[in-house]
Amino acid sequence: MFERFTEKARRVVFFALYEARQYGSTEIEPEHVLLGLIREEKSLQRWVPRLDSHMIRERIDELVTKGPPTPISIDLPLSPSVRAILKSAMDEADRLGSKTIGIEHLLLGLIAEGDSRIGKFLVDEGGANPSAIREYFAKQSTFPRPWSFQRASFRDYGFRTLSVETVQIHGCSWNVDYVRDAIHLVRAYNWHWYRTIWRPRDIVIYCKDGTCSFDLRLAEDSTNYVLVKDGWKKDHCFVCRWELYESADEHGIGYTNGHDWLCRECYERFWLDPGFFSSSYSDIT
Repeated sequence: MFERFTEKARRVVFFALYEARQYGSTEIEPEHVLLGLIREEKSLQRWVPRLDSHMIRERIDELVTKGPPTPISIDLPLSPSVRAILKSAMDEADRLGSKTIGIEHLLLGLIAEGDSRIGKFLVDEGGANPSAIREYFAKQSTFPRPWSFQRASFRDYGFRTLSVETVQIHGCSWNVDYVRDAIHLVRAYNWHWYRTIWRPRDIVIYCKDGTCSFDLRLAEDSTNYVLVKDGWKKDHCFVCRWELYESADEHGIGYTNGHDWLCRECYERFWLDPGFFSSSYSDIT
């Protein structure tokens, strides 16, 4: 479950376990996750402006009956509510285009459980604004690119120059090192890829600067956002930048993991064949 979690997010879960034991709980509950967050992230007040760490702990002490500490020999499971929070955190990371799950996604996961006392507490008493949090981190996120995009790769504590070998993709020559690095990057996480017809997607436009987002929930704020049906008209292959759009020809079909896209040629030649770059092929020149 925690393979995609960043080191900071994993520490939050560890601190949540510690807090659950300190409160004498038999399960890790949402309030323990929140206490883990304020232990790990000192700037949490930025997103919960009406509360500080001391106020949060005092409020939780009012909500939760504290018992004798749970012995460390007892393994505490995640409560159903926390499992739902972690699932929401994963969903938030996917919506923001992040392949890792960080503390910001855990916070959004806590807020997303709006029916829980902790979710209500963060919004009603803390002033947390999930739309503002999503907007901030969406603007901070950058799409990863292989080192080859910068004309060199960092390997074994030194820079290696690009190979002069090339491979043909859609009739164009591409540097072999670049293609290898790009495929390595899309393999970095165990995402499920599937073949599908490309369709236009709805997007939300931020009125102030024209930036767009796939998080359609932002459209609930109709003052600042506009929903555009089928507003996303085109994607590109992560490797060769082949255009994918609504079409009856090969531009209209590709492979996706829900976030990135690969054209059929790059997927079927390189992604499906892990040994392509380690063997001598006639189409590498």
